[in-house]
Amino acid sequence: MNAPAGTPLPTGNLPLDIAKSGVWAQLSTLLRAIKASRQRGVLISLPIGMVFVISLIAVGQVRLNAWQGAFYDSLQQHDLEAFLRQLVVFLAIVAFLLSLVVAQTWLSEVFKVKLRGWLVRDLMDEWLRPKRAYLFTFAGEIGRNPDQRIHEDARHLSELTGDLGSGLIQASLLLVSFVGVLWMLSTEVVFVVSDRSFTIPGYMVWCALAYAALGSWLSWRVGRPLITLNTDHYAREADFRIALVHVAEHAQPVALYQGEEDERASLDVIFGGVLKVTRQIAGWLAGLTWVTSGYGWLIIVAPFLMAAPGYFGGRLSLGSLMIVVGAFTQVQGSLRWFVDNFSRIADWRATLVRVVTLREALRAIEKLNETEGRIAISDDPQGKLVLAELETYLPEALAECAALEEGLVEIGPGEHVLVLGDSGAGKTAFFLALAGLWPWGSGFIRLPPRAEMMFLPQQPYLPLGSLRSVISYPAPPDRFGEPAVRQALARAGLEHLAQSLDREARWDRELSLDQQQALAFARVILHRPKWVFIDDALSAVEPKDRKSMMQVFDQECAQSTVVATGRSDTEDGFHRRTLHLRRCLRGEQRTPQPQVAPAAV
Repeated sequence: MNAPAGTPLPTGNLPLDIAKSGVWAQLSTLLRAIKASRQRGVLISLPIGMVFVISLIAVGQVRLNAWQGAFYDSLQQHDLEAFLRQLVVFLAIVAFLLSLVVAQTWLSEVFKVKLRGWLVRDLMDEWLRPKRAYLFTFAGEIGRNPDQRIHEDARHLSELTGDLGSGLIQASLLLVSFVGVLWMLSTEVVFVVSDRSFTIPGYMVWCALAYAALGSWLSWRVGRPLITLNTDHYAREADFRIALVHVAEHAQPVALYQGEEDERASLDVIFGGVLKVTRQIAGWLAGLTWVTSGYGWLIIVAPFLMAAPGYFGGRLSLGSLMIVVGAFTQVQGSLRWFVDNFSRIADWRATLVRVVTLREALRAIEKLNETEGRIAISDDPQGKLVLAELETYLPEALAECAALEEGLVEIGPGEHVLVLGDSGAGKTAFFLALAGLWPWGSGFIRLPPRAEMMFLPQQPYLPLGSLRSVISYPAPPDRFGEPAVRQALARAGLEHLAQSLDREARWDRELSLDQQQALAFARVILHRPKWVFIDDALSAVEPKDRKSMMQVFDQECAQSTVVATGRSDTEDGFHRRTLHLRRCLRGEQRTPQPQVAPAAV
């Protein structure tokens, strides 16, 4: 269902404090959602399993590091028997570690799949609650490209969370495991000054911490802008993708207007924005590489330099030196996790902001433009349509509205009512207000049962799938029998499509607008709703065919109430009652009319 043309009221004023909050607040939002989900068991048990497996890997790594001392000592002592024995021990340790690494990889990949499955379904649940997807289009910047956030951002966030989470757990456990080893081995590093020797408690640990702290601080200082740049990058990529899809879906009118050059220029401007932010990211990544790569190369010699006093002083054997270097490398590998992954952390942070902001914006959509007046909508206890002092604010002019001249209107079952209005009087906004999709205005509407209503906009909605599913929508394709479906197609003048009922296609592209509108009427014939609301839904159909279709409401759907909008009555007396819609200033005084208090919902 299309929105009224123009920009609706003040947009983008949702209370989204979560977008400005810290990472822990945003992450907590998702964790609370997981806790309330039926998938919480799997999403919690998989990380617990990874912690257990990674803990065993840490034990194996400590054992492997200790093995290096005995192995290098056997080489230094030219002990062949000890050398061969250590090779057997090595194979056993590696076999143990290999099986654990495979298990860790499997758990990590399954966690990504499960997390993405939950996240996408959770976002779709929030997005496709009644009326939310439509109202969300008025939410400003956050309402643009929700499809990209649900598809690409959710996938990217799941993969980064799995990889970074697994790496962080492993780095933390290895750090805890090797800090103790490195602390004890620090006693072997003896300093000699003026014939006096001394040791520094935890010397190698302090060296590792200082080295890692310097690298982390430099990475943060150099790479911090990447968070904002990545967020902007995803937004620009989404804009470019949507623009490409728009041109592809409107290739025929573009060709008819010979507008290829204009479209090419427009796309080039949008793509230029993509390239601009990509170049900025490339520059900052290059600067970050100076830090990360330099940090990585220096780590090759740094532990040897720091442990050199102990080795050349004679306290450390070659084997002990290699244990110290191995422990230092493991501690550094854990501490430098932040340095090595800063660009990915920035990417994860930007994606997290986009996903959480989308989710919270969807949950807050009912508060959109909450300072504006709203039409009171309730159910009518007698199953009628009641309108009182109805004004619908117009999107393109905030100070104006579409006002129903009749102050109080009651429409009962079986009536055929035409709502007349000049061009620009706000007929589409009035139509959407009846559907509850345009809540901004004043007065009140009391509705018949919602399950008995069907709304026909000018541009029908044809879902993806077979023609049978399109004509049956929103009911399942097997709801109606074959004879009923074929009869409805024939009644709408589409009998030639009967042979294509089970063919899947993009019917919104294959069928012309008049055929799509006729198909929407075939849908009415199948569903037989008691209330039908029409917004110029047969504008593209030939007058003689339009008259034939409207006769449906005197024959197959004789019990249906019809409320239609238009500029004139072209149906030769079909409408037995006329209402009038006019454009006016908001709050403009009108002739007093009797009031009816709205019934409780």
